[in-house]
Amino acid sequence: MIRIIWSILFFFFPLLILSQAKTPLVSYDYESDAEYTKELKLLKNKAKRESTAIIKSIAELSYNYKDWDTAIDYYEKLLVDSPTAENYFKLGVAAARKSLVVSRFLSVPYILKAKNSVLQAHELQPKKMIFLNLLIQLYAEIPSLFGGSIALAETKADVLRDIDPVEGRMMQAYVLEVKNNYEASKLKYAEVFRYFKEEIPAPEQWGSTLRRDLIFDLGRAAAEFQMEPELGIAFLDHYLKDSGFKDNYPLEWAYYYRSKIYLYRKEFQKAEASIQKALEINSNFEEGLEFLKIVKLE
Repeated sequence: MIRIIWSILFFFFPLLILSQAKTPLVSYDYESDAEYTKELKLLKNKAKRESTAIIKSIAELSYNYKDWDTAIDYYEKLLVDSPTAENYFKLGVAAARKSLVVSRFLSVPYILKAKNSVLQAHELQPKKMIFLNLLIQLYAEIPSLFGGSIALAETKADVLRDIDPVEGRMMQAYVLEVKNNYEASKLKYAEVFRYFKEEIPAPEQWGSTLRRDLIFDLGRAAAEFQMEPELGIAFLDHYLKDSGFKDNYPLEWAYYYRSKIYLYRKEFQKAEASIQKALEINSNFEEGLEFLKIVKLE
C-alpha cells in the first residue's frame, strides 16, 4: 500500500503548489548572511530561558530571511503558548515554502503541515483575506489523496469574492487555471481588469493599496493571456520599480513577462531589451534564454 501511495505521489503531486504559471518563488542564501547568522545565534542563546518573546523573535527573524526549517521549528514552539491565527498562518507558509525546496517524496509532511496550519488560521479568522488566499491555492493543488479538493477551493474562492472582489476573482481565475480551463480563466481575469479600470486607485497608489504578489500576478495574467497590455506593463513596471527583500517573485520573471507582452504587441526591440534585463539578473534563466531565441527570430 505504501509503495502504491508513493507511486501516485511521484506522478501526480505538483512540485510548485503556489504558482500555477510555474513562476518560482524567491529563495535566499541565509546561511551566507553573516548578520542573520549572528543575530540568530544570539537569540538562540537567549531562548534557553524559555522566553515566549525570544521564541517569537527567532520565528519572525527566520521567517523574514526565508530560513524555513528554523521558522517551522520555532513557530511550532510558539504555538504552544500563543496559538494565534497569524502564527498558524506563518507556520503554514514556512511549511509550504519548504515543500518547494525538497524532493517530491519528502514534501508530503510539509504539504500536510501547510494545509492543516493555514486551515486552522482560517478557522480562527474566517474573513482574513490572506489566509483564504493561500488556503484556496493549497486545496486546489493538493491531490484529493492528501486532502486537497478543487470543489472546496472553488467554494472558498466564492467566499473570498464576497470579502474582496479583486482577490476573490483572482482566486477564481487561478482555480480555473489549475483545472486547465483557460478560456474561463481568461474571462475571469478580464473581470478583474475591468474592475481595476472602474474601482481601483491610480498607479501611484498601488503600493499602499495592493499586495505585491497581486501586482505581479496581474502582470503575469496580462502576459500569459495576451490581454490588457498597457495595464500589464504598468503592473510589472511597478513591481520592478518598488522591489524589495521581502518580495516572493524573482525580478527576472517580471522582466520575462513584460517581454512577452512587448512581443505580442510586436514591439520587438523592447521585448529583447526586457528579456536581456532578465538575463543580466540571472544568466542561467532557462525560460529567458529560450524566449530570447524567439525574440531574435522576429
